[in-house]
Amino acid sequence: MIKININLSSRPFVNNRKFFLITASLLILLSCVSYWNIYRYKSVHSNRGQVKRLLTQSQVQIEKLEKDQQEIMARLQKPETGEFLDLVDYINRLIQQRTFSWTRLLNDLETLIPSNLQIISIRPQITGNEIGIEIIANGRSSHDYIEFISNLESSGKFYNVNPIYEDISKSPGLVGRLINVSVRYKGQT
Repeated sequence: MIKININLSSRPFVNNRKFFLITASLLILLSCVSYWNIYRYKSVHSNRGQVKRLLTQSQVQIEKLEKDQQEIMARLQKPETGEFLDLVDYINRLIQQRTFSWTRLLNDLETLIPSNLQIISIRPQITGNEIGIEIIANGRSSHDYIEFISNLESSGKFYNVNPIYEDISKSPGLVGRLINVSVRYKGQT
């Protein structure tokens, strides 16, 4: 007997399992990503609300503090308090100058001065929270000044190092060149 393979169905069998498996995996992945996005949106949205509330509270506090400041300034603008404020400013400047530590400044400078350099004068100028210092020094050569200025700049305690002038010394007993340097000192702030 002869066997013949005959398919009597109207449609042939197609195996779609692979397609359905991939589609289901992609749908699961899409739902996970969507859930994560929704979760992030809700958390950001709730944080936004908290930030808005904090911002509103801060603005209310700022307005209150500005109002208080205006009231205080109005009380201080009276003619009888003008003399008192001038006295307070003068006393504050004296206190700032009194708290200046010469010992600390001289210790900091001692390690930075080259052996052939001689300090002639040091003048601190305290303005607000900044301490400006004018240093006049005498040295044998320009190399000493360059070394001194580079030591000041690299020390970390001095900044805005500006040489003002350099001149041949005309003072008796001083040999070489005279230099004036202006620096800002942060060793005591």
